[in-house]
Amino acid sequence: MMRFRNGLSCLSLCLLSLVPAVAFGGGSERRTERASQLYLEGVKRQSLGTLREAAQLYEATLRRAPAHAASYYRLSGIARMVGEPETALYYARRAYEIDPSCRDYTDNYARMLTVTGHYGAADTLFTTLLARDPSDWETMALLAVLKLEAGRPDEALAWVDTVEARAGIQPVAVDTKRQALIRLERYAEAYDYLSEVCAQYPGESSFRIRWAELAAALQRDSVAIANYGAAIELEPAGLAPRMALAEYYRIKGRWPDFPEALVPVFAHADFPTEAKTDYCETYVWSHPEAYRRYFVSMVQLAETLLQSDPEHPAAQEFYAKHLMYSGQIDRAQQYLAGRIEAGGAPLKFYRDVIELAQYRGQQDTVARYVALARKQFPRDPEVAMTVLFTQFQSGDTTAAVATAREIVRYAANDSITGVAYGVLGDMAHLRGDNREAFRLYEKALKLQPDSPLVLNNFAYYLSEEQRDLERALQMSVRANELEPQNPTYLDTQAWVLYRLGRYSEAQTVMRQALVLDRSNRAELLLHYGDILYALGRHFMAKTYWQRALEAGADGAMIEERIERWLQE
Repeated sequence: MMRFRNGLSCLSLCLLSLVPAVAFGGGSERRTERASQLYLEGVKRQSLGTLREAAQLYEATLRRAPAHAASYYRLSGIARMVGEPETALYYARRAYEIDPSCRDYTDNYARMLTVTGHYGAADTLFTTLLARDPSDWETMALLAVLKLEAGRPDEALAWVDTVEARAGIQPVAVDTKRQALIRLERYAEAYDYLSEVCAQYPGESSFRIRWAELAAALQRDSVAIANYGAAIELEPAGLAPRMALAEYYRIKGRWPDFPEALVPVFAHADFPTEAKTDYCETYVWSHPEAYRRYFVSMVQLAETLLQSDPEHPAAQEFYAKHLMYSGQIDRAQQYLAGRIEAGGAPLKFYRDVIELAQYRGQQDTVARYVALARKQFPRDPEVAMTVLFTQFQSGDTTAAVATAREIVRYAANDSITGVAYGVLGDMAHLRGDNREAFRLYEKALKLQPDSPLVLNNFAYYLSEEQRDLERALQMSVRANELEPQNPTYLDTQAWVLYRLGRYSEAQTVMRQALVLDRSNRAELLLHYGDILYALGRHFMAKTYWQRALEAGADGAMIEERIERWLQE
């Protein structure tokens, strides 16, 4: 709060005697009058909230009266309001340099020095202000903030104590004292102080929240709950008290109190939709067990978020994800399809519907939404990738090759083009054209050197041909670094080691693959049998070959291996 001495502010004085220090030639009176008019119009525009126009008028004033301190002062205020602290500091300094005797200019300059981290210079200016008026407790409070920001909480506390000795507990200094006491680890004093503050200012919800937070940290949970409740009663339509209560439950791990407390938070218009979805991603969906256990609360939370902003894409995406996350596949598919039919749905909704339909074996639905996606997003590489994987998974290799070639022609994204080359390489290998496959893999890796899928496939096919095995091992190791605990990639690394004759290492890696493989794949069992056989453990090798046969391995391959063992 600015305070002016003798009934006139520095700004008024500056306007009344507009820059007599500057020597003008002929017409100086007219320039001075015009500058006054421009400045007053700027003040008017600023009061109406049209900051850009106000700033232009102040700048026009300075072109006619370069030493007009009030214009610099007001430009500083505008820069601060629009989030440009360094610009605000420049203007504040200019106003102060023109008239250092003006308290408002000195105060503003000192504040901006504090905001921009120039604590030493700010300290000097605040001390100067205090020397002019030793009873000025507002400047004392600012000095306390400065000391706290400078990492000197003991000095900050001393200044606040001086303020309170002169003027009693002042709201502007409460948080400074609270932080100073906490940094000095004087927690009991901070607790008692906040209790006293709340008694003196019973209608201030923010003080209740601060007291509740400290009580919670000191394990005084009943006091914390009581004060969170009091803050909500004082500000029933406010976001801050309800958010503080929800955070208390989250930190304490109190379920289902946490999601229940979040419902009114997520219903609040002042909490942006993107912030709601990010918060839920971080603190709710990261606890899947709690999500399942307190399903009713989670449903209420998701529906509240959607109802608070039903047309916001983030809210719609959040709700669709909630339905899928909670296993409501039918509702998820219906909701996504409905949003697509309504028009304006994002590409992700098309992809999700396609994936759900694939999962449920609904090939007609897959075809329908693939066609809709291609129509809605023509030549979009992400759509083309969705189509490509759909074709690949359905076994339509001819169509997949055509789509991959289309992506290569027009996609500007190296990672997407790299994936397309990788798929073309896989297709070439399936045709038995390994030379072409390897050429395409090289192209894929040039565009996307850290594609684990391409690295793995390239390494495995090289091992099958027993060529470039050291390079194959490097690629396989890299694939496992990029995507650890993938049994397929571990199997490739083990098989390359086997081809290199490093059987013990191959056995170690293959054991990891078998532990991680939940589907009991025949290929992994067969490979492990071969590794055991190479290590001389023939009986165990036969056991794993038999398990591979039971899992679907080719019988002739197993019989050939067993006959070889019997002949030795």
